[in-house]
Amino acid sequence: MVSVVQVYNAVKNIANKEQKGFITPAVFNSFAPIAQMSIYNEMFAELVTAKRINRQNFDPGRDKSLRKQKLEDLAFYKRRYDDDVSSGTILKPSDLSRIISITAGAVASDFETVSSSRVDCDIIYDPEKFDRISGSLLSGPTESFPIALVSTNTIEIIPNVSAVVLNYYAKPTSFDNAGEIHDGPPFYSVQQITTPTGDQVDIPNSSSRDFMLPPHYLNEVVAEILKLIGVRLRDNAVSTFSIQEEASE
Repeated sequence: MVSVVQVYNAVKNIANKEQKGFITPAVFNSFAPIAQMSIYNEMFAELVTAKRINRQNFDPGRDKSLRKQKLEDLAFYKRRYDDDVSSGTILKPSDLSRIISITAGAVASDFETVSSSRVDCDIIYDPEKFDRISGSLLSGPTESFPIALVSTNTIEIIPNVSAVVLNYYAKPTSFDNAGEIHDGPPFYSVQQITTPTGDQVDIPNSSSRDFMLPPHYLNEVVAEILKLIGVRLRDNAVSTFSIQEEASE
């Protein structure tokens, strides 16, 4: 995970605006989830580029493979949801971002041990197409070839199945002080203490939440937040620095 304390201190020191009150925790917290989501979405775009490089035989391969690195980064967000169902419809997980696959079959407890009980669903996003296929006498769905309609809040599977396993990428949220996943965005929180000399200083407290990003994205998070802050302050120096940092990645 990327430490929110490290990012905040780096942003504050680089922008050098702390004495003017610009880089406050409130300002930082307003930009943190935007920066994280931007980097998360960029991972998928970079994976497409990495695949193209691999097809052109320019990929270094093995542990230095660009495609492998991006797949490892995205594995940070892979989740698995499985449940026994009776109606053939499940609610989307609240943290769902992108669906990888939907598998249907016997009871969920059998999925790990009985491979023959699992069949992949053909995923459909168009309700009209879903209706045409489900009503077809020639190419209608069967237990061996089920279809799944993904809508706003639910996933409907035809024919009805007894269990569903949904593999998906989760939305990036944050990690709390104990390293557990928190459903809120990254957050920098401070508390005021009195030093032995009587001075009042702010220090981070335990309610701060770290970014849900692999550790090596620290520099990218700093650069992304600096870019946003530079626009807010109309500070060309900050914006230029952050753009140069992104270009060097």
